[in-house]
Amino acid sequence: MKTMYSILLCTLSWLSNANEREFEIMEILVPKQPLAIAGAGQAVSDLDDQLNYSLDRTIADQLATLVGVNLSGQGGQFQSYSIRGFSRGRIRTEIDGIPIITDRRAGNSASFIAPELFSLGHVIKGPSSTLYGSQALGGVVSLSTEAPDKTQLTLSGKTAGEGMSFAVNHQLHDFTSAFAYQHANNDKAVDGTALNSHFERASGLLRYKNVHNGVTTTVSWLPSYGKNIGKSNRKFPTKQVSSYPKERHSLAQLQMNAGERWSAKLFHHYQNWDSKTLRRERYDGLTQYQGHTLGGQWLQQVMIDDFKTHWGIDWLSRKGVKITSDYRLFNADLTAQSKRMNSEMTGKEDNLGLYGKSAWQWRDTTFDLGVRYDWIKQHNQLAHSTVDSKLNASFAILQPVSEQLSIGLDIATGFRYPTLTERFFRGKTPRGLIAGKQELKPESSTGSQLAVTWFPHEQVRVYGAVYDYQLDNYIERYEPSDEQLSYKNLDKAALYGFETELQWYQSSMIEHTLSYQQQSGNDNSGQRLAGLHPRKLAWSMLLTLQDWTIVNAIRYYLPAKKVGHSELARDRFTVWDISFEHQLNNTQSVSLSAHNITNKAYYASLDDDAPFQPKRHVKLSTRWQF
Repeated sequence: MKTMYSILLCTLSWLSNANEREFEIMEILVPKQPLAIAGAGQAVSDLDDQLNYSLDRTIADQLATLVGVNLSGQGGQFQSYSIRGFSRGRIRTEIDGIPIITDRRAGNSASFIAPELFSLGHVIKGPSSTLYGSQALGGVVSLSTEAPDKTQLTLSGKTAGEGMSFAVNHQLHDFTSAFAYQHANNDKAVDGTALNSHFERASGLLRYKNVHNGVTTTVSWLPSYGKNIGKSNRKFPTKQVSSYPKERHSLAQLQMNAGERWSAKLFHHYQNWDSKTLRRERYDGLTQYQGHTLGGQWLQQVMIDDFKTHWGIDWLSRKGVKITSDYRLFNADLTAQSKRMNSEMTGKEDNLGLYGKSAWQWRDTTFDLGVRYDWIKQHNQLAHSTVDSKLNASFAILQPVSEQLSIGLDIATGFRYPTLTERFFRGKTPRGLIAGKQELKPESSTGSQLAVTWFPHEQVRVYGAVYDYQLDNYIERYEPSDEQLSYKNLDKAALYGFETELQWYQSSMIEHTLSYQQQSGNDNSGQRLAGLHPRKLAWSMLLTLQDWTIVNAIRYYLPAKKVGHSELARDRFTVWDISFEHQLNNTQSVSLSAHNITNKAYYASLDDDAPFQPKRHVKLSTRWQF
């Protein structure tokens, strides 16, 4: 009788034989990853280094090449992303299992780490609150810095903004170290418009791993420092100039695990950044942010008869969250007023989650049941506090219909608690004056998805999924007055769509991937929800010829005529990228890639403040491995 895990291993083995590509199985610092519920396991997409044809400014560019994932927000170094139309605090981003919570209203981003330091990444699509809590209403982005034993040096330069970067990774036995440096000037769009995309950043990694008496202990530290970071915006430079003079992050953790029996970890994320905004004829402001994210996890496996059961405890605490906003208004003659306006928000949040998950099998059918209870408290400097609790559950079935076809069904509830800034912050930002609303209610959802994996031929894999989310108290940003933004709850909202992907391993040298995605969503008044995916058809081809690897990728975006609040309609457009990599010898390779070959003027998202993407550019890089 096949289990879910044997099906997965057989699939990986089949893929390896189909195109003779090597897959590395590595232990990564994400204890919950193996617990992906049965059906949703089919709705997981993984990053592939060989198919990296993106702009590669941040990890967001790589994630956007996956079906069901799209860029959102304004762009540049703080480009955020969405999963099936869920963005901002509705998806959870993790680096080595550490949750990234930045309080930026556009959404969390892992841009403060150079993409060269990430070795693995996967996206869980679907409601995941039962395992991950509040910030996983729409899914999880999990990134890993784990790598096999090797030393690797990468140098690259590109015409876009005269950008350059270098990275060195060294891993030998129990010790890992890495360092990356990136720098770029302002780039230009196709129409000659300057893009506020300059930045300078250094990031690194130190990790030590030890195995004793069957227990693996891992200690890691991942620091990052950036400065002079431009914030992309379509109003630049005539109406608005925004930048981040400095940005600092520090991620540290201690983890212990005893194989599949149990795991425990403690983590800490400190962040400190400043943002400056000049809105011509209106105001000039500085916002300063700092905060600590502390937490811990315990995960235990228990066998009850034939039921493989896991239970766990999550503790997440946000301390010392402080946001100060200091700005001056301009008079009609553009002189600064003598009176300065300032505001300050301090807050903290505590979240305790208890969850359990059990999987069992009856004949060829795998069942999965999960339940989670969360208790959350938020507090600000005015002694305003809110306390709430949520109970969520998930149920999944994975049914192999034949040796070539399997079907997975997931039904799960989810929730998202309002962020500290959505509740308590009031001040000037690059978006304008933000006024939080303490009375916001938590969002909740009931989501379902039906995923199918089919192998009609030994060299063809077809994946498809349809999904539906019914949302209550959906939190939406709106404009109560000119130049002011706030938040409100919508009574009801619905989001639904489908995605499909075909992989054809034509031969040991040629691999094709064809994908399509489409979705819709409306609130109870019939207004389209903001942040939904545009309809996109994508094709990529991977060609391997002895020492050469060639990737040819074309993405066609259909016109977006119906848009949500704070979005603009977009025409259809096509983006064409290509890359060549040549293995010079056993240790060195060189690659050349061209992006936006047709020099098309296009936007990364429907956001009304999103600028054009960079004009056609080329990137040259070389890599040594020892």
